[in-house]
Amino acid sequence: MSLTLFVTIDGFKPSLSAVASGGRTYPLSEAALLLIDQIGYAITLFFGVELLVRFIGEPRKRDFLKNGWNVFDSAIVLISIPPINRSESAFLLRLLRIFRVLRLISVLLELRFIIDSMLKAIPRIFYVCLLLFIIVYIYGPFGSMVFADTDPARWSGVGTAMLPLVQVMTLSSWETVMLPIQQVFPFAWICFMSFIFIARVAVLVGVMNAAREQENADKD
Repeated sequence: MSLTLFVTIDGFKPSLSAVASGGRTYPLSEAALLLIDQIGYAITLFFGVELLVRFIGEPRKRDFLKNGWNVFDSAIVLISIPPINRSESAFLLRLLRIFRVLRLISVLLELRFIIDSMLKAIPRIFYVCLLLFIIVYIYGPFGSMVFADTDPARWSGVGTAMLPLVQVMTLSSWETVMLPIQQVFPFAWICFMSFIFIARVAVLVGVMNAAREQENADKD
């Protein structure tokens, strides 16, 4: 069997599992639900056999769980093993089994590369988020002191003021935050536009630096 065919078949199993889980969200007959359950059991069996083969093929068995992807696949198999009945835990178990589609991540190398890159970028993303928090916290007290009498629902305190600032930063209907203020303070748009510009530049620079550092690390 060629490698391409193996990857295709291996990726088909979690995809079929996701389709089966999604099928349960529709009103189906008992026969159809039974078929979905049987498909789920078959997929779990395939997952288990594949994991067992990989464990047997590991030269040093103690190193099997040192691989994060092996731990990930083992967790997916474990949450799929318990049978689903009509008990109170059945609903929770079905929710957990939806995560079997995550098995695609460990099958497709491109997805694994993206996940690995995201995990490596977490420290850099943390500092970007910290910088955004500092920017929001600077504008928060300012908005609370200046705009509290005009729009107390949004600017009555620092904690309250930070929420509309996050809304403005994400550009989620941010004009509804600015327009009531601008009716009283015609030049308030300068405050809002400067906040959007600074926050966006901070995110852009942070992401670009993270991508550049990751690229240099990959080259090394």
